[in-house]
Amino acid sequence: MRIDRISLIRTQMRTNGFSLIEVLITILIVSFGLLSMAALVVSGARGNNVAYYRSVASKQTEDIADRMRANIAGVAAGAYDGLIASIPSSSDCGASACNPAQIAAYDHAQWNTANARLLPGGVGTATGSLAAGYLITLMWAEKEMNGEADPNCPGGEVNTRCFVTRFAP
Repeated sequence: MRIDRISLIRTQMRTNGFSLIEVLITILIVSFGLLSMAALVVSGARGNNVAYYRSVASKQTEDIADRMRANIAGVAAGAYDGLIASIPSSSDCGASACNPAQIAAYDHAQWNTANARLLPGGVGTATGSLAAGYLITLMWAEKEMNGEADPNCPGGEVNTRCFVTRFAP
């Protein structure tokens, strides 16, 4: 009887130590799982941010295209042929009557002001003519590019994303 009791105590001691190792291994596995989930959440948030900026860029290119369609006399006069990235000074055509060239300058100023407000470092350009159509380019800073250059961007600046649209009024 005594021998059975000693072997039972030894078995219990081995089992208790083994359970502690199992618990430590389980904690380690769960920790790796939680770290992986955290990395997945961060990656998803980063992807969501990129998608948001692209959605804004799409809407902003539609905005200048709609402004050009609304001022077809300004398009025919060539007032939209070379919209540059800077914000021009313009008359307030919302408060007073303007000619087609002034409306084009007003549209350009309003558009690039909105680009700068909605996108980090956002600027837009439009080149072309009524006969050939227009190339609308919207550029913004995107830190998720990890030092790479977007092949669609003129000049090949790093960490700059471009959204390019062709448009014929």
